[in-house]
Amino acid sequence: MARYRFAVEYLGSAFAGWQFQPGQLTVQGELEKALKVCLREPITVFGAGRTDSGVHATGQVAHFDCAGEPQARRIEHSLNALTPHTICVRAMQACAPEFHARYSALSRLYRYRIALRPTALMAGLSWHPGIPIDIDRFRAALAGVIGTHDFVNFSLPRDDGKTTLCEVLRAEAIADVAFLTVTLEANRFLHKMVRSIVGAAYDVARGAIPEGSLQGILAGTFRGERHWAPAQGLCLEKVAYEDYEY
Repeated sequence: MARYRFAVEYLGSAFAGWQFQPGQLTVQGELEKALKVCLREPITVFGAGRTDSGVHATGQVAHFDCAGEPQARRIEHSLNALTPHTICVRAMQACAPEFHARYSALSRLYRYRIALRPTALMAGLSWHPGIPIDIDRFRAALAGVIGTHDFVNFSLPRDDGKTTLCEVLRAEAIADVAFLTVTLEANRFLHKMVRSIVGAAYDVARGAIPEGSLQGILAGTFRGERHWAPAQGLCLEKVAYEDYEY
C-alpha cells in the first residue's frame, strides 16, 4: 500500500461539510467517489479538520492509502477533472506511511472575515452584520483566548471522550476599509469553536455583553446570551506539519 497526501481547497457553501454523510453532498464524499473512479478501488480519505456545512477551505490537508504506486501528478489531475468545480486539489505527493493528516498536524489556522460594509463579490465568503462595531474592543476581547484553556464552553461538545483543552497560538484581528479579518491559530479546535469565539468578541465589540466576557465564558461563569458567527465567513487556510509545505 502507498500513502498520498494533498492540499484541497473548496467552497463550503456547496457542501454539507467535510465529513461523509449518506445522502448529502460532502467534500470527503466527492473526493472518495472521484478516487474510486481514478484508482479503481474503494478509497477512504482522512482530513486534517472536519469543517462544518458552509465553512470554506483554502488549505485543508488530507491523505489516503491505495494499492500500487500511481503517479501523484496523475492522481491530482484526475481528481481535479472528476470533482465539482467547487473543489480544487493541489500538492499531491507520496508520503511516509506514518503521516496522518489529522494526527501529524502541529496547528491549524482559520480566518474569519467580517464585512464592515455591504459587499457583492465577497458576500458568500464573509459576514456583514450591518451594524458598527468597536474594533479595539473586538481585538481586546479576542486576546483573552490566547494560551491553553478548556474551550468546552466555546463549542458544541461531541461527547466523544476526547479532551477539550486547546492551545490558541494566535488570536488577532486586522481591519481595512472593507473587512475585519480575524486570524485564529491553535494546536486543535473543537466543534464550532472559531465561530463561537468570533461571535462572542463581536458581542463585546457591539456593546451587547461586557468586556471580560470571553474570560467568563472560559471559566463557565458567564450566563448571558451570545452570538455565534455564521459559517460563510470562516475559512480553514493552513495546517502546519513538520515536513509538508503546500
